[in-house]
Amino acid sequence: MKVVLDANVFVSAAINVGPSNRVLRAWFDGGLFDVVMCPELLGEITDVLTTRPRIRRWIELSDAHAFIEMIRVMADLVPDPNEVSRVIRDEGDNYLVALAQLYKADFIVTGDKDLLQWAGQNPPAITPARFIGLLES
Repeated sequence: MKVVLDANVFVSAAINVGPSNRVLRAWFDGGLFDVVMCPELLGEITDVLTTRPRIRRWIELSDAHAFIEMIRVMADLVPDPNEVSRVIRDEGDNYLVALAQLYKADFIVTGDKDLLQWAGQNPPAITPARFIGLLES
């Protein structure tokens, strides 16, 4: 199975032990699915985890860098999508849809309501909790 994990899943996993953390553990430890990642997505994760002071309450900068490096090494790093159509309200997330479609991901895993309520749902956007449920069934 191939998935695109939204930046919010990575950030949430880095700072708490909820469903997003379980998704990343299934990927890091179990290799139960492949993650498609592009430089824009990796950059978004890096920006949030390394430049926002409030994040330091949950993760040290050195740990954030190690986490980002693990993601970079483990993910299937592909080029950013060249063509990005506007399919959801938040224009900043349209590249995730383009990435998922271009590389034929089975799911977009996200906590973003715009993606979860997106009318097109190709591929389907699901929450981390729902994705864990699929992995466990």
